[in-house]
Amino acid sequence: MKIVYKYLIFEFIPPFFYAFCLITVIILMNLIVQMLGRIAGKGLDPYVVMEFFFLNMAWIVALAVPMAVLIATLTAFGRLSAENEITALKAAGASLWQLMIPFFLAGAILCYLLIEFNNRVLPDFNHRTRVLSGDIHRKKPTLALEEGTFIFDLPKYVLWAQHIDQKQSHLNEVVIYDNSNHNHPTVVSAKDGDLSFVRAEEAFHLQLYDGEIHRRDLKDPAYYQRTNFERSMVRISAPNMVFERHESGYRSDRELSAPAMWRQVQEMKASDPVKNKRKINSFKVEVHKKYSIPFACLVFVLIGAPLGVRVHRGGLGVAAGLSVVFFLIYWAFLIGGEDMADRGIITPAMAMWAPNVLLTGIGIYLVRRTVREMHILDFGAFLRIFKKNS
Repeated sequence: MKIVYKYLIFEFIPPFFYAFCLITVIILMNLIVQMLGRIAGKGLDPYVVMEFFFLNMAWIVALAVPMAVLIATLTAFGRLSAENEITALKAAGASLWQLMIPFFLAGAILCYLLIEFNNRVLPDFNHRTRVLSGDIHRKKPTLALEEGTFIFDLPKYVLWAQHIDQKQSHLNEVVIYDNSNHNHPTVVSAKDGDLSFVRAEEAFHLQLYDGEIHRRDLKDPAYYQRTNFERSMVRISAPNMVFERHESGYRSDRELSAPAMWRQVQEMKASDPVKNKRKINSFKVEVHKKYSIPFACLVFVLIGAPLGVRVHRGGLGVAAGLSVVFFLIYWAFLIGGEDMADRGIITPAMAMWAPNVLLTGIGIYLVRRTVREMHILDFGAFLRIFKKNS
């Protein structure tokens, strides 16, 4: 059986890595579509943008591994069944449970590695992601200069220029509406101007040439001042135009390892368990989640093996489709359970482990039906109907 087990392991590895990469890319691309529009106009260094998406890879990996296990198991058993290798192995005396042993072994290794990842890597990545997101959110967009358009990006100032040299930041026929002093609104006009940003001051310096300054006093309607100049400097304060990194000592439940969260739970119980009940439940949910999701690697082997044997004609597309269905069921129970546990309706342990218990029961049922060669799902008929309608 050692040769058979080695052969089965090699049947699992390629589809696992293929599925893992595919799932990771799909989730990452969805994240990029959602977030790139929000940060693209901030004028951030490309390195910062890449760092943001790299840090988000941690939670993507935590989700992609169990899904990849399900797809790989479905694909492997589907191919073995399609080539009648399952039938040959059964004829040689091997049962389906025995054929699943190397897959359980692979799932157990991935489960252990994912638990370590969830406690050692994921919390730090989640913390750095939150801090970096806050820094990006605080940074204001860069100044977008457009000819013949009023620019409202500068606080308390409105800028207009008839012609703009984007490379040199040189402006022609410039008009500035200055409302920095509410009682003395000011209009500055000039033939030319050079715009520069001084990082140390977090301010724009606008060097103007050959212009006029018009100032009024709202408290004194009779007051009006007009000043001609050959050269004048206008300083416009623009805080948060420069991207700045901050540190944060605070860590939420998603930014702590399971042992660290458990220590905080014990402290909250010792201080005021009634007042801290919701927070205690929230921390317990995250503790159990760090173990329940990795354990799904074993549960999905139990689901994937019998389904792969039964729906072998569907190929990788069917494996991916069924994997998505079961993972959505799993995730729906997980999210729903988390909400109920936070509100104290059910215990955190019950909330986080119920999806595993449910799918384990379904998996055992499917395996037993498959071992007895009983009818579960006629996927071939579904494919024929689909082809006929298409």
